[in-house]
Amino acid sequence: LSALLCLVASALSVNISMLIAFRFLTGCFLSILTLGPAIVGDLFKMEQTGRSMAIVMGTQMIADFISPIAGAYIAEDLGWRWSIWLAAIVLGFFSLLLLLVLRETYTVVLLRRKAERLQMERTGADDNINLKYQSKHQAQIDASTMLESAIKPMQILFRSPILIMTTTYMSTTYALVSLIMATLTESMESTYPGTFTSGSIGLTFLSLAIGNTVSLIFYSFTSDRYVIHQKETKGDAFKPESRLVHLILAAVILPAGFIIYGWTLDYHVQYIVPLVGTCLAGFSMTLSAIPAETYVVDTYEIHGASAIAAGVIFRAIAGAFLPLIGPALYDSIGQGWGNTVLAFIAAAFIPPLGALMIYGDWFRSKERFGREGR
Repeated sequence: LSALLCLVASALSVNISMLIAFRFLTGCFLSILTLGPAIVGDLFKMEQTGRSMAIVMGTQMIADFISPIAGAYIAEDLGWRWSIWLAAIVLGFFSLLLLLVLRETYTVVLLRRKAERLQMERTGADDNINLKYQSKHQAQIDASTMLESAIKPMQILFRSPILIMTTTYMSTTYALVSLIMATLTESMESTYPGTFTSGSIGLTFLSLAIGNTVSLIFYSFTSDRYVIHQKETKGDAFKPESRLVHLILAAVILPAGFIIYGWTLDYHVQYIVPLVGTCLAGFSMTLSAIPAETYVVDTYEIHGASAIAAGVIFRAIAGAFLPLIGPALYDSIGQGWGNTVLAFIAAAFIPPLGALMIYGDWFRSKERFGREGR
């Protein structure tokens, strides 16, 4: 509701300062970014989470790529306020739907309610019985203050080698792809003058959406099957890190996408070819985000939402500020070498991610908040 009210205030803004302030507050109140993956982790077993997580996170990422296309046409025909009004209408509809159908899934709350119900039933049956039923997580929750709960994402992040590694990679990947999104319109218009109108230029973002969608379908059909196969063949030797095989594949594909995009722009190759590069970038970002967040939820269980929140915070910060270097980078060394630099940054994460996949059981043994740390 708070996010919806902030969107309405944004649409009614009378100056740019008011618009920026309420858009900022809208982002602060959108808790679904952290709760969505955690709810999937609550509802499904490890070998069943792949497809569900792909739907929850993949559709969110598709929206990130589709919104510039829709926004370009809406702003051109109806004005910028209507792009916000439509967002408010969609958010209002789904908020009402969730209010009607959503049920509690958090293990801590469900166990607490069960303990309270058993306490009432047993006490009511015999007043002489003095039993105290308590959730196994209750001591942890009772010891937490509101302040401790608010800073828990940062506590988990700074004490967790797994979360530091996955958050750093996901923040960097998100920021690099955001850099493409922030500069794509200007790059395509300057490289191919007269080819696009102010509305049709938004269609170039379809390449990212296509990559996202293909990745979503690919992950949905392969992730759970691969995990089930690994559990059947390895038995007790199975490691949750098997989920990360898609993350390694994505880490290899992302640098290739940047190199294709940058050098085909530099040599003014037909505009479809650089869009193939952005398609690979969109494919890679989705294919890395879903297994990374699924793995985090599996590792941290009841602390999954806090662990995801830490990643979202740094991902949003990196996505907001890193794209600012794009124009200066391209102006100084050109599209080809500029995107090659970005490709090298992305490729630098391949060795540590490989180490996480191979030695993940050792990393999990060092976790204080995770499955192995309790």
